[in-house]
Amino acid sequence: MVARVVLLASVLLLPLSAWGQGSAPADTTWRPPVVSGTPDSSIAMSVTLPEVTVEGILDRASSIPAAAHVTTLDADAVAQSGAQSVADLLSMRSGAFVKQYGSTGLASLSMRGMGGTQTQVLLDGLRVANPQTGQVDLSLLPTLLIESVEVQHGAGSARHGSGSLGGTVHLHTLRPQTDPLLRVAGGGGAYDERHVSALATGGRGSWSGLVAGRYYRTDGDFQYQNSFLVPSQTLRRDGAGARTLSLFGRGMWRGEDRQWRLSGWWTKARRGLPGPASARSGGARQWDELGRIWTEGTLPLGKGTLDLSAQGQRSRLRYRNPPTQTDRTTVTTATEADAELRYPLSSLGSITAGTTVGYDRASLNEGVDRLSGATFVDATLSFAPFELQPAVRLDAIGANGEPTVVPSPRLGVRWRPLDGDRFTLRGLVGRAFRYPTFNERYYEPGGTPGLQPEDGWTTEGGVSFRLARADALLTAEATAFATRLTDKIVWRPSYEINGVQVWSPSNVSRVYSRGLELSVRARRQFRPNLTVSGGSHFTHTRAENRANPNSPAYGAQLPYVPQQTWKLWSRLEWRGLSVSATGRLVGTRFYSSDESRALAPYQAVDVRAAYEWSFEAGRLALEAQVKNVLDRRYEIIRLYPMPPRHATLRLRFSLPSS
Repeated sequence: MVARVVLLASVLLLPLSAWGQGSAPADTTWRPPVVSGTPDSSIAMSVTLPEVTVEGILDRASSIPAAAHVTTLDADAVAQSGAQSVADLLSMRSGAFVKQYGSTGLASLSMRGMGGTQTQVLLDGLRVANPQTGQVDLSLLPTLLIESVEVQHGAGSARHGSGSLGGTVHLHTLRPQTDPLLRVAGGGGAYDERHVSALATGGRGSWSGLVAGRYYRTDGDFQYQNSFLVPSQTLRRDGAGARTLSLFGRGMWRGEDRQWRLSGWWTKARRGLPGPASARSGGARQWDELGRIWTEGTLPLGKGTLDLSAQGQRSRLRYRNPPTQTDRTTVTTATEADAELRYPLSSLGSITAGTTVGYDRASLNEGVDRLSGATFVDATLSFAPFELQPAVRLDAIGANGEPTVVPSPRLGVRWRPLDGDRFTLRGLVGRAFRYPTFNERYYEPGGTPGLQPEDGWTTEGGVSFRLARADALLTAEATAFATRLTDKIVWRPSYEINGVQVWSPSNVSRVYSRGLELSVRARRQFRPNLTVSGGSHFTHTRAENRANPNSPAYGAQLPYVPQQTWKLWSRLEWRGLSVSATGRLVGTRFYSSDESRALAPYQAVDVRAAYEWSFEAGRLALEAQVKNVLDRRYEIIRLYPMPPRHATLRLRFSLPSS
């Protein structure tokens, strides 16, 4: 086992060992970012992105403090990963741990020991989580929409409010270009996977637009070993099929000093829920429908800049389970409007002030709603070689006449002891919170209306190193963190109705989480047509239950929080050929609260190869991908097996070629 791990690491990190002298000079001509490849969703929704020229980005990256640990995935990284969804992308190329219930099931994010409801997901700066469940199913977010991603680790409530306890994921969607471009793609693979996608963009003068769509289907009926049967048997994963249709559109107007965008996204998915492998599939199904429209604009205001944004989102979820005669449909709506004023402070730095108003409603308990408002101030102050980043936000949230006011302060510091940006020290302390979801307060039966918000403080310190040459780039970073969480909401059995056990949430738990995050990335151009790149993320997390000193669970690792994860990837590009490999090694995950029962560690390796032909009319590319190439049998969540080794083929065509 150790030998295999060492061999895997050696192969995947080969680019890092290739750092040397005497190579041919690199081609340093600037080129616009190329968004290519076939990013898909975690239910294998295949989408191919075009070469998109970035025009006038509405930059909200200033909402991320420079003192925080941030993983950035640009357009090239998203495309080159071959990710099938945001879930796959973050699982392969970030330090976050993605929990997934099988290949077509719910995928949620865990960062620094916190769960999916404790991690904020923003789409173009606006929240995207369902207010009923408090989280996002990342398997239904296709990379069709995504141009770049920033993963901010740690407390983020000082800018983003409720939900940013473990971290914040910033998703930036594609922007249109004025030059016309058309791209189509299609393909298929194992388990009756079929997909087709198309994208078109173009414009004239100050106006440009983009439309894209994708249809995907799979039966998901892979073979797995069911160890609950005596003797153990190899069965097919029946009832795990999925069908998904996604549409995306955007219009953009850009003036000399102002710009405006209007965007829309609609997804409809149907998937089977085969349940745990220990039980026979009862034919349960789930239908997800999400419609979202949002607008963003930036305007000059004196010496400053005013950013305005607003969104409306409607989610419809239907769950049907014939054995229990359950057929329930819930509808939620979420609206939000933001205004941010950024103002320079001469050579001292800058200050940003803003306000947010939101209204949410869910069809639970004959209708429940929530009104929220917030205001914040965030500054960046430069006292070379130090940089201070103080911020504070005040949230007021009222649900059915019960207002709650929560302050969220933060202070970050960054120090560059040497000239330039080669070596940086940083530190941050901040408070974060999470307001209870509609399900936690009002679900019938079991909801607890009087729940209090979860409250946590995070402290972190880190060091980063960057070395750049004309033909090479190397970055490395190390971060140590500690988080104390109080009033954690936990669902526990409470009573029985008609022989059915009812679970209810309560503020009973305290959590102490601490750990270390290490990352390294490298890129080396040996010749004008030969480039090798790679990187790694290693995370150690110890997230302990500190609720009751007399409980066997006191001091134990939280369920499904791996103590170690290690992700590695490498890529070789030569002329029109590209070959890449990605490996994930995930440590033990306990599924009992007292560490008495656990899932074994697992490793998963994916390989991808593509060749692109360029000709006068356009470009044609053929791609092959093999997932779980070592054919490991593993589960991320107990009793929800992941697929064995399988392959997909994709063909894509773009017009014109440039």
